[in-house]
Amino acid sequence: MYKQKNYLEIFFKFFDKYPREYYVLGFFVLFSLLIISKVFSYTVLNYDYYKKLADKQQLWEIEIPVNRWTIYSSTNWSQTVLATSLSLNDLAIDPEVVWDKNRLAIFLRDIVYKQVCQLRTKDDCYDNMLKFMHVLEISDFTFNEDYIKSLILTKVQEKLSKTKVTNVVIAENLDIDKAEKIKELRLAWIYVSWLNVYANPEEISDIKGTALKLNSFLEYDLGSIENMLKKRTIRYIPIINKLTITLSEEIEKYIKDEKDAMKKWVLDVENSIWNFIILTWNPSRYYPEKSVASSVVWFVDGDWVWHYWTEWYFNDILKWNKWKILVKKDIQWRTIDPLSLDQNDLNTAWADITLTIDRNIQKKVEDTIEEWVKRFEANKWTIVVMNPKTWDILSMATYPNNDLNDPSSVYEMEKVTGAKYPNPATDLLWKVVLVEDNQNWEEFTYDWKKIMLRLATREELWDPLLVKYKYRNDFWAWVYQNDAISWLYEPWSIMKAFTVAIWLDSWEINRYDMYQDNMELTIDNFTIRNVWEQCRWYKSFNNALIFSCNVWMIRIVQRIWKSLLYNYLDAFWFWKPTWITLDWEVFSVLPNYEKWSKAQMYTMSYWLWISVTPLQMAAAYSVLANWWLYVKPNIVKSIKMPSGKVISFNPEITHRVIKESTAKTITSMLVDSVDNWFAKNWKVEWYNMAGKTWTAQIAYKGWYEDWVWSTVWSFAWYWPAEDPKFVIIMKIERPRTTAFGWESSAYMFSEISKFLLDYYWIPSKLKK
Repeated sequence: MYKQKNYLEIFFKFFDKYPREYYVLGFFVLFSLLIISKVFSYTVLNYDYYKKLADKQQLWEIEIPVNRWTIYSSTNWSQTVLATSLSLNDLAIDPEVVWDKNRLAIFLRDIVYKQVCQLRTKDDCYDNMLKFMHVLEISDFTFNEDYIKSLILTKVQEKLSKTKVTNVVIAENLDIDKAEKIKELRLAWIYVSWLNVYANPEEISDIKGTALKLNSFLEYDLGSIENMLKKRTIRYIPIINKLTITLSEEIEKYIKDEKDAMKKWVLDVENSIWNFIILTWNPSRYYPEKSVASSVVWFVDGDWVWHYWTEWYFNDILKWNKWKILVKKDIQWRTIDPLSLDQNDLNTAWADITLTIDRNIQKKVEDTIEEWVKRFEANKWTIVVMNPKTWDILSMATYPNNDLNDPSSVYEMEKVTGAKYPNPATDLLWKVVLVEDNQNWEEFTYDWKKIMLRLATREELWDPLLVKYKYRNDFWAWVYQNDAISWLYEPWSIMKAFTVAIWLDSWEINRYDMYQDNMELTIDNFTIRNVWEQCRWYKSFNNALIFSCNVWMIRIVQRIWKSLLYNYLDAFWFWKPTWITLDWEVFSVLPNYEKWSKAQMYTMSYWLWISVTPLQMAAAYSVLANWWLYVKPNIVKSIKMPSGKVISFNPEITHRVIKESTAKTITSMLVDSVDNWFAKNWKVEWYNMAGKTWTAQIAYKGWYEDWVWSTVWSFAWYWPAEDPKFVIIMKIERPRTTAFGWESSAYMFSEISKFLLDYYWIPSKLKK
């Protein structure tokens, strides 16, 4: 105690030797030196270390593919972009900002309306609204701006009212075993969907225990999982993904105007909304024409993986190598500025591709298909339009198609209801329909819940007690298929033009020679009949083609016999791929003629048991239209290389098929068919048109269906007959409003024909 007292006395004596101001000054000097030394350590001695820490908080490094190059259509007199790469913005908001949320809601309502409904059809608007509202249907939907805006405003206000994060991605793309084991944990707040694991932090009562259970299945440390499961205030609510360029510019201008108004004291901070808004840079593959030419172009998905057709076939010259960007973020984790790396180091091996597809023709054909397929209540529709001079494909259209900017929409499902499908046995025939089954099932998602379904059998379509589901587009991901080259069908009587051409090319006959037709012919156990009474008795061969008389076709193959028929079929290229520059082209293989039965050969005369694609049919009719030659069909007009060199694709003649005189004769006969038969309803006034139509039954379990809705319409035309500019092939599957194509589809064909004639300014050669 004594020693402690002495020490205190010594300290106070020393302290009293100098004025107290010195000690205060000394304290601040020492404190300043300490601060300076720390700053020097952070900014100089340990600069690299602390910079890395700061970068981790502010800079986000992402790896993306460099822009894929452009796909153009060869639109008349100009080019139209079908596929390109650009940076679109994702629009989100930070609901924690305390400024004017009412004004923000009105602003977002108008932006969303412009994105999803303005200048769109009722169907497109409705589909977009379902996705924005995150619902399966909107009852009593009205295509009215005020009504739609009221729905949008309600949804926006609901989003703005959120305060807590209720959905967090824990892991993505797990293997099946791990995903199943996490499901078996049966944690109410953890759910697995499509091999991804999600959590709702607000429902978790034991974060550490949950993290421990997940830790054994995930490749994260325990601390990282706990951080993901923590409850937190929501700071990022997505509103729209991939804003249009116009809307992005509108929002950016609005933010700039607000900031300028605040600087000039015209606008108070409390009344502004710009600080709510988060625009995130999103490198995207963009398809300006949406679904136009989708069956030819197809898409690059969100992970920059190319899928199908042109994007797939020419991937090696459309793609660039992957590269990295640094994105700078602010404290609210919104993008301030993307900082790109040196682009001189990038691989510049690229090319732009121009297709022979004419955007204007393609759009007209697709719009016409969509209108008429709904009138006929048909399942599918395919049209190919070719130029028989160059064999360029001007249009290759299928229905249904899909918006290339939203490829995942093919997986959207709907429940089958009596109101929408009153006759499911016919309404749903040959569409992708599923039924509930807890014994033999696969997992599907409906109403954001997991359900157990399997494909329905045809007989189950009749069962009213079964709960059924179907894909909203009718055919699931099968819409990715290009039916023009990847789907075989039996064309039946439109192929009779080739039976006649083979005969004319092989025998010295006159089209007006007469023959006896008794309306039927028995071969072995089969009886083959004509359809039309106009075939009966003593008629000319010209009449037989006009009325598609089956008996006469058999008389032809009886004369030319198997080997010659086989050689001509081979020359028309029906049993080989056309080698068009698109993948997944299919073709039928014809057995050697020595294996043909007599009945098979006879029925082949009117083209039963023979399968072709619409493109093969278009190519064969182009042989007739260009007077005799087979040319390789072409869908790529040119490829532009980095050097500026343009590689053009010119017609590639492969072989002669028939004599020129034969082609001219068969063309004249097909003109008579159009002028004198049912096909005359399809004729465009003041133009000569060559064509053949027919309706075929659909094969099922070794025989043919005999229902009204079990047919395929098939049409083949070329015109003007004197100097053909167009070949068009149509295929319509399962029209339900009529069994025969010529009864109601003439107007549809005439509409396309007149458009093409006007579009190319082709004058009539017929006089009034």
